[in-house]
Amino acid sequence: MLCAGHDFAAPRRSDRKAWSVVAVVLRAGLRYEGFEACGCGREPEFRPRTRAQVRARRITAARTGVPLAEALGRVEPMEAR
Repeated sequence: MLCAGHDFAAPRRSDRKAWSVVAVVLRAGLRYEGFEACGCGREPEFRPRTRAQVRARRITAARTGVPLAEALGRVEPMEAR
């Protein structure tokens, strides 16, 4: 059991592709956090939703030397922070 965060919306039980993306995100040490409980806090962080998004960010991380967790949190894989 692992706490995925307050803003985690679980995919359908039968959607193995979506669950594999969730597993990559959680294994990288990221959580699905964003809004505060009162609704007045931060904006929700980006998290990939498809395997293609994960693949693009893995390639970017390998090419640029950026940690995978940081690359997974970017809206655009090549954007610099």
